[in-house]
Amino acid sequence: MPIEIRTIADSELPQWMAALQVPFLVADGGDPEQQAAIRRPHYDLSRCRAAFDGDVICGTFRSFGTELTVPGGALVPASAVTAVTVLPTHRRRGLLRRMMAADLQASVERGDPVSILIASEYPIYGRFGFARAADHVRLSVDTRAARFTRGGGGTVELVDRDVLRRLGPSLYERVRLAQVGSIGRTAFFWDTALGIVDAGWTPPKGTRYVLHRDDRGEPQGYLRYHVEEKWDDRVSQTTLVVDELLACTDDAYARLWRYACEVDWVAMVKAEDRSTDEVLPWLLEDARAVRQHHRSDFLFVRVLDPAAALAGRRYLSPGRVVLDVRDDGGHAAGRFALEAGPDGAACARTGEDPDVTLDVRALGAVYLGGVSLRTLASAGWAEESAPGGVHRADALFAWDAAPWCSTWF
Repeated sequence: MPIEIRTIADSELPQWMAALQVPFLVADGGDPEQQAAIRRPHYDLSRCRAAFDGDVICGTFRSFGTELTVPGGALVPASAVTAVTVLPTHRRRGLLRRMMAADLQASVERGDPVSILIASEYPIYGRFGFARAADHVRLSVDTRAARFTRGGGGTVELVDRDVLRRLGPSLYERVRLAQVGSIGRTAFFWDTALGIVDAGWTPPKGTRYVLHRDDRGEPQGYLRYHVEEKWDDRVSQTTLVVDELLACTDDAYARLWRYACEVDWVAMVKAEDRSTDEVLPWLLEDARAVRQHHRSDFLFVRVLDPAAALAGRRYLSPGRVVLDVRDDGGHAAGRFALEAGPDGAACARTGEDPDVTLDVRALGAVYLGGVSLRTLASAGWAEESAPGGVHRADALFAWDAAPWCSTWF
């Protein structure tokens, strides 16, 4: 019997949840029936796909609608891909390709200019036109050497989870509207991230919540953290782990970092999922107190509609370039004239000769301004079709801040 790819029915969600846990190596993800009941109100089942081998679900796939913040602060509709699995018993049968093809086609029909995802394995998604567009880093701070030249204004206070649940979403919205690479967060995201709803994951034991207020008493940021206590010959080697630090102002940013570095007994502060363009080292007398231990790809972008995607963002300087986009998937293939500047952009199909010929992956990689087109051209992802074409395109796509997505999905 051939394997069928289709969306799931409501009654099949528990089985879908159970199948999801196996490839993700989840030892105890909770009762599938209970987990399905928790998620059912928040999942669009018309975007939950599965591979069926008879009555057995052997692959899972889900997407949801969100908004991607692009250069200039505009919000572009995006299809966010998640929960992609294939059972170990059914590998190498093209099931992922079929599920992905169905979802991308549905995204095109909905009019989504881009699709996005976080890749568990780097090589998988390039086959489908996705490319890394925003990286993240892991930082550590030696608190014994962390002397702040700017401590930040305002005050900080320890609050309970309910206060952060009430104030956190509006603070995040302020940040994500300005941070290229950010996506929206739903109420369900907040409830699960804070452990209000048990969706198979809970915050670390002893998680603390810190709220920053400016001199007028207005909330401007927050910190979520937990500690990993360790002592060596009665000398504390305790680590404070930053689970999330979000700031709407420079003062809030500096003050929250200073709080993290000044907690008694803490010898080291560690932070995952931080921006590649972090301000923290520049706030310290000795920037070497901050170390970047790891940089990795995080957000991948797949352009589906180049005209809509490119017209949706802003550009630091005015210019015009014609791009010839190659796309084996067919969705983004064609020649497009982009005329753009700080105040807006227009992009449409054209029959003109191109300035640059590039793979759709290259277009996704440069879309948020995280990498130069010249770098990609050197790697063979793009080629100059007219003298100076790559230079002109680079001048357009460059942005003044690194893209960063702080939200797992």
